[in-house]
Amino acid sequence: MRAPRSTYRLQIRPEFDLYAAADLVPYLRGLGVDWVYLSPILTAEPGSDHGYDVTDFSAVDPARGGAEGLRALSEAARAAGLGVLVDIVPNHMGVATPANNRWWWSLLAEGRDSRYAEAFDVDWDAGGGRIRLPVLGDGPDELDQLELVRDAGPDGTGTELRYYDHRFPVAAGTADDGAGARQVHDRQHYELVSWRRADAELNYRRFSGVNTLAGVRVEVPWVFEESHAEIRRWFAEGLVDGLR
Repeated sequence: MRAPRSTYRLQIRPEFDLYAAADLVPYLRGLGVDWVYLSPILTAEPGSDHGYDVTDFSAVDPARGGAEGLRALSEAARAAGLGVLVDIVPNHMGVATPANNRWWWSLLAEGRDSRYAEAFDVDWDAGGGRIRLPVLGDGPDELDQLELVRDAGPDGTGTELRYYDHRFPVAAGTADDGAGARQVHDRQHYELVSWRRADAELNYRRFSGVNTLAGVRVEVPWVFEESHAEIRRWFAEGLVDGLR
């Protein structure tokens, strides 16, 4: 097994993607670096510079260079005799924008019946059968600001509830009777609550108390398999040498 003697960490982001990292390899080799150490590269929240808010475990982030960018970096490192180390964060997901995270979107839309309900730690009983999401402001009637939007959703179909820039799914059959947005909200598997309630009243496990990072149960075999399938491909194709 190859072990690094020295590493140089590169923060991969849209402004400095995997292709840019590949171009930097000769310089790193000249410094005497043994391995290139990459920050998280799986698909993250749009605009994320750190990459720890992964929204899709199944793909290298297109904004960070995508699969071909990783291959370019790996080939450059191999040519220079450098190893490749990648930071991964499989124990939580970014949920700030539900429509960008199909696991979380499914959970909000289908509740306990979602295939992904097992992937997250939700105390359904503590929330009266609903997930509490701390997004509302301080006004007395914040729920009156909700808007019901049809022909929406990540795939352009279905119905959504929107609160300013926030978008949430509407469970099938819960908006078919002409009810208003607030009444439809009361029928969902989630409850929008004030951000001030986050520290004491949320009923889903978070990473380090960050509301937009939901804990993932990687101890469940199928969750581990699905959250690591893309990472396994990196090793199968000889693209990386180690993980952090």
